[in-house]
Amino acid sequence: MDLGDANLRPLSVLGSGSFGRVFLCLQREGCRQRKVCVKRIIMRNAKTELPLIKEEIYIISQLRHPHIVQFIRHFMHAGTVNIVMEYAPNGTMRNVIERTRSRGGLEQSRLLRYFTDMIMGLEYLHIRHVIHRDIKPENMLLDANDRVKYADFGISNIHTPAKQLPWQVIGTPLYMAPEIMCGGKCDFKSDVWSLGLVIYELCIGRNPFIMLLDQNARFDQVHSVIKGMSRPKLDCQLMRQRYDPIWRRICESMVVYDHEKRICLPDLFCMDPFITLTIYKQYFNYKY
Repeated sequence: MDLGDANLRPLSVLGSGSFGRVFLCLQREGCRQRKVCVKRIIMRNAKTELPLIKEEIYIISQLRHPHIVQFIRHFMHAGTVNIVMEYAPNGTMRNVIERTRSRGGLEQSRLLRYFTDMIMGLEYLHIRHVIHRDIKPENMLLDANDRVKYADFGISNIHTPAKQLPWQVIGTPLYMAPEIMCGGKCDFKSDVWSLGLVIYELCIGRNPFIMLLDQNARFDQVHSVIKGMSRPKLDCQLMRQRYDPIWRRICESMVVYDHEKRICLPDLFCMDPFITLTIYKQYFNYKY
């Protein structure tokens, strides 16, 4: 398949959706070659969609951090916008959850490493006034060193009709903060809620709400279950069977229905001395 760039040779399709496809490609750079990820977005209405896509591209092009997938460049071809990104070869956090579910969950040392990567990447985004808006296991990639990198900052939602409500536009219902479900504003604490659910799933092997919902549950049913289970906070007793008590406290402080009572990201850094020490050690090991 011709992507419209002679320096890119498609190798396989990594994924697809309403936006288009994601390709694994071999990119030629002079005498060298490297694997990259190319997200091809099909524009249905260039007049309205192109400005939104350009805005998202500008945001991700300004981000440079060890735990954010690196933007390389973009180009347009035959009614599509193609975004060339760093390729993370070790799959997603969803793959990790599925592999470790049968083994009783993730080992604590690896959980701590992932958690550190996640909150440091999210801290960087929030310092840059960027809200991810769609944190879930599928949007957390793993590089060749098994380190977490955030991907997909909402570009996939470009095709959503303007008449749809916020909760129909941004995010995934099982990881979506209650304030967004209720039509409220998405802010930094909305990302904290979603991240808390990913941590829970890494520990237990499933989303806490999934057992009470069938595959075709309506949005109002999803919201009702989430409200019932997380007000005032999510009960994470199951985590105590496998992990140190701190992990239960972390999740229960993040998955709190009341936005005002939910922990903010800076306070997560101080919940446990060992976690704080791990985070600050990593600050001095960054390689940009």
